Amino acid sequence: MINKEFDDIEEENTYENINFSSMRDKIRVSDVTFINCTFDQNNFKNSEWLDCTFSGINFSNFNFENSVLYRIEFKNCNLLGTDFSGNTWKDNTIENSRADYATFNSSKLTNTHIRNSNFNEAYFREVAFQKGFVAKESTFKHADFLESKLTTVDLSSSDFNDIIFTPENIKGLIINQFQAHILLSNFGVIIR
Repeated sequence: MINKEFDDIEEENTYENINFSSMRDKIRVSDVTFINCTFDQNNFKNSEWLDCTFSGINFSNFNFENSVLYRIEFKNCNLLGTDFSGNTWKDNTIENSRADYATFNSSKLTNTHIRNSNFNEAYFREVAFQKGFVAKESTFKHADFLESKLTTVDLSSSDFNDIIFTPENIKGLIINQFQAHILLSNFGVIIR
C-alpha cells in the first residue's frame, strides 16, 4: 500500500490502495473517490465531505461527530461503531455496508438511502429525518429511534425486531403488514 499525506488530496481524483497519514488542518474534502484506502487518523470530528465515494473503507469506531456529509456514497464499508452524532447529511447512500452500533444521535438526515446493510443496535436518538429515510433489504434489530419523529422513515422492505421508539413519534413510519405485529406488541396488543 502506498503512503500519502492527507493534505495532498486533490479534488476530482480517485485514490485506490492508499494509506493516508494524519491531517493537521480542518478536514474539507470534495469530489474524491476512495477505494480500499486506510487512514492513520480516526478522528474526523467537525469535518466536511462533499460529493465523495468511499468503497471498501474501514471506518470502524471512527469519530465523525458534528460533521457535514453531502452526496456521499458508502459502498462495502465497515461503519461498525462509527460516531455520526450531530451530523448534517443530505442525499447520502449506504450500500452493502455494516453499521452495527453506529451512532447518529441528534443528526439531521435528509434524503438518505440504505441498501443491503446492517444497522443492528444502531442509535438514531433525536434524529431529524427529512425528505425520506429509505432502507431496503437491511437489518435494524434492536435499533434505537427514541425521540425521533419517524414520519419519512421507510423500513417496509427491511428486517427489524424490538426497535426502540417513542410511541407519539411513530406516526408516518412506513412498514409492511408483517412488521405491524412487532410494533403493536409494544402497545400491549395481542395478535392471534
